[in-house]
Amino acid sequence: MKKMMITSDNDARQFAFVKGNRAINAKTVKAKEESIKEYGQLSPITVVKGEDVFLMDRHLVDLAGNDIPDNQTENYYAVLDGQHRLVAYMNMKMNLDDLVICEPLNVEMSIAALIAEMNICTTSWKGTDYMAAPAMTLGVENKVFEFAMHLRSKGCPLATISLWCTGANSLKPKDLVACVKSKELPKSFVEAGWYERSVRWYEAAQGKFTDAFLAKKYLITHLSKKFSHAADPTAFTVQMVEQINRLSAEQVKEIMNPRKEEGQSREQATFDMLEKYLG
Repeated sequence: MKKMMITSDNDARQFAFVKGNRAINAKTVKAKEESIKEYGQLSPITVVKGEDVFLMDRHLVDLAGNDIPDNQTENYYAVLDGQHRLVAYMNMKMNLDDLVICEPLNVEMSIAALIAEMNICTTSWKGTDYMAAPAMTLGVENKVFEFAMHLRSKGCPLATISLWCTGANSLKPKDLVACVKSKELPKSFVEAGWYERSVRWYEAAQGKFTDAFLAKKYLITHLSKKFSHAADPTAFTVQMVEQINRLSAEQVKEIMNPRKEEGQSREQATFDMLEKYLG
C-alpha cells in the first residue's frame, strides 16, 4: 500500500495522539480490525505535525497514553482522525509505515475544531466523548472541569460526572461541543460551590469503593438528595466525609453487593444499604 507522502521527513516521524481526545473504544477497534482484514485501509488517517499541535497550546501523548515532552513534538505526527484504525493496525501487528496518511484539507480550522468536526461527522460521539472538545480547546485552568476529566478517566458516564461536578444532570453534549466555538466552559463548571463539597466526598469514597461502583450514580445520588434536605450544609458535608471514612470493609461490601429482598431491585437494595450505613 503506497503511503501518501506529506513532507520530506515523513518516515522519520512516529504517530501520537492529541491529549484530551476521546478515549479508544475497544468495540470500535475490533470492528476496524475485521474491516481491515477483509478490505484493507479504506480511507487515509488524518494527521498534523506534532509541533503544530504544540503551537496551538495543545499537547501530545504516545500510543500508550504517556505524555510526550513538548520539546519532542517535531518527532511525531498527531492523529486527528483515525485513532481506532491505527490501534487496529497495532493490534494486528501490521506495519504502521504502510498506513496511508494525509493532512486536513482545511488548514484554517483549529486542531480541536477539526477533531470535533471530523469525529462527529463520521462516528457519532457518545456521552463523555463530547468532553474532548473543551478539553483541547480551552487553555484556562478550571478545577471543576479537571475533576470532570478525572472522573471521565475512571470510566464515569456523563450523567454521573454531571452529578459529582454540579449536583444535577445539567451537563449536555451540545453544551460541551459549543465550547469549541465560544471558547468558554458551560456555566455549571464556573460555579464551584458544589464541587468544593462533592470532591471531598469523592476523595473519601475512593479509599473505600471501587471505580466501577463510583462510576454508577448510587453514592452521589444518595448524597445529593440528603444534602438538599440538610439543615446545615457545611456540617452535613463534614459529617458525610467522616461517615464514609468510618465505613468498614464489610459495610462497603454490603453496599456494593447488596442482598435483594423478593421483588426488590438492585438499585433500591443499594440505596437501602447507603441509608443504613451513611444515614
